[in-house]
Amino acid sequence: MTNGVIAQVQTTSDILNKQLAFVVPSYQRPYVWPDEDVLKLLDDIHTAMNSGDSHYYIGTVLTAQDNQRMELIDGQQRTTTIILMALAFHELGIDTPIANIAVLNEEPRLTFVIRDQVQALLGSWAGLTKYQRPSDEAIKTDPYLTRLYGALRALKQKIGRMPEEECLELANYIFNKVQWVNNTVPEGIDLNRLFATMNTSGVQLEQSDILKSLLLHHITDRKARFDGIWQACEEMENYFEKNVRNIFSDSDWQCIKPTDLSQFDGSIFKLPRKKKDTNSDITKVTINDIGEDILKGQFDDKFGVGISRDDDDDDVVYCRSIISFPLLLMHAYRIYREEQGDIDVRLNSDRLIESFYDLIHSDELSVKRFLKCLWRVRYQFDRWVIKWVRSDADGDEYLGLAEPYLNTSKGKKYIQRRPVDADELVHLQSVRNFTGERSAQYWLTPYLGWLIDTSYTNAKRHKVLDLLEEIDNELSLASETQKEASFSYLLGNDVPVISFRDVVDELTEPKGTRFEHYWFQKLEYLLWKVGDKSRDKKLNRYRIVSRNSVEHVYPQNEEYGNLLDKSYLDAFGNLVLLSPGQNSSYSNQKVEKKRVDFYSHNNYDSLKLKHIFEIMGNGEWSIKKIKHHQDEMIKTLSEHYKDYLRGE
Repeated sequence: MTNGVIAQVQTTSDILNKQLAFVVPSYQRPYVWPDEDVLKLLDDIHTAMNSGDSHYYIGTVLTAQDNQRMELIDGQQRTTTIILMALAFHELGIDTPIANIAVLNEEPRLTFVIRDQVQALLGSWAGLTKYQRPSDEAIKTDPYLTRLYGALRALKQKIGRMPEEECLELANYIFNKVQWVNNTVPEGIDLNRLFATMNTSGVQLEQSDILKSLLLHHITDRKARFDGIWQACEEMENYFEKNVRNIFSDSDWQCIKPTDLSQFDGSIFKLPRKKKDTNSDITKVTINDIGEDILKGQFDDKFGVGISRDDDDDDVVYCRSIISFPLLLMHAYRIYREEQGDIDVRLNSDRLIESFYDLIHSDELSVKRFLKCLWRVRYQFDRWVIKWVRSDADGDEYLGLAEPYLNTSKGKKYIQRRPVDADELVHLQSVRNFTGERSAQYWLTPYLGWLIDTSYTNAKRHKVLDLLEEIDNELSLASETQKEASFSYLLGNDVPVISFRDVVDELTEPKGTRFEHYWFQKLEYLLWKVGDKSRDKKLNRYRIVSRNSVEHVYPQNEEYGNLLDKSYLDAFGNLVLLSPGQNSSYSNQKVEKKRVDFYSHNNYDSLKLKHIFEIMGNGEWSIKKIKHHQDEMIKTLSEHYKDYLRGE
């Protein structure tokens, strides 16, 4: 019996070459990754490949040996997603080694204990004849099946849009270059207890913790103050003013207005007296010290500015950021480097310390300037960037903005938040959030970079919307990379763009599921913008959400066998972007049935689909109407991009 954990680096190719097999035990939750997380991982890997990275690291996996299989204690979601990527290549008929890893000895390589329907689905996808695919009804109603089905469909559509050569390159990169550290626990361990312990305790040392230590090491004067700035910015699941109030608790909060938070002023924001703003608060700290302190649960005390709580403050705020703190740091650093030039590495939180190389090796003044810049960026981030917030009515999350205001309660003044009705600013940011490089959100650099300018301190919403629309238009037509274009806009330079006529040419080709999702989502924004919200309650409460499944309105396999010419079947005018659940509900029904279902729902599934059914009326969905709808959609886009059509 082995006494210690065995750790070894593995690649996707090892799954095939070493004949590895995995089992997901019954105590594990089902596969829960939403489409956007699945596509984010694929996009991150694709970006790493295009950047020439020698490998892409997906983290650590914890396993135990179970006969000839590896029992997944931690890492089930990532492992399952890699298997789904392999199945996507297999189902698309792409001749690549990764397409073969979903099967071992005529059985699915990934086994879900006591989940026979899941095994049947995985086996049928892998082409194993003894496994029968569950019914459409079972896939729609079984949560285990629904998520797997949606994830595979999203992967197939994303990969299927790529040119063949690029597709093969990506398949080989995933097979040879995607790696993780597999930790195998000793035999005889109570796995149920181990799994429960992992999910209820422990703190991991993040790259941002290490970066904080490296940067604060430079500061000799008022270190606690700048540590406080960092702490106020790093808590992303609360609004900035709440963090500042908890940390700089000796400030005169009866006199502080929301706009006072726009930049750090040491005469306004004061640390508690027990943590005087001197140099003796925090001794020199090494990275090893941090690791030891985290293991002891003493991290906050070491850095001297623990979060104090005001018992009288019953203002409970919930929000969830669309990006992580490491990614916010990278955007803030790009903004700080406006005069020095962009960072060399692509934006990905895994490359945080690498991206800060110059600042880590700089001086005290530079670090202090950056931290003050970070404060300003975080203020504008909370003021003007959408967040996931929770509805009071049903507890569901939605993307929205909440504006700060000064409230008086029990004789005390508080900066609080009130939700703002969804408007163009919310919807256009939602488009940006759900399209492009999700792991980078490059649009945030120029957006936040311009917002921290003093001219935006008291900006009206229309001015901020004008800024965002211009950034979105420039980035959507950029002829260079999103990283290059976003930094060019930050500097105020002209962004090289393609002709909008090229976009029109693309949209008039019958490309089926290979159309870029961005243009569907951009149309949702424009159709909402011009719609009459005062008369249409459904339109008024409509929200742009994550959609990753391209649906043929006139179906590819119509239930009665009626066929449509492929040049119109795959035309932009016959396609809409839906979530997999919505797509599955419409299935291969006749268009007339889809129309009835669409209007029976409490909310609009798609505004483009709404436009289609309005054109269709009570008649048939004909070639003439497909062409008419397509012309109308292109006209809507052209009107919006009219400045880019002048002189062409």
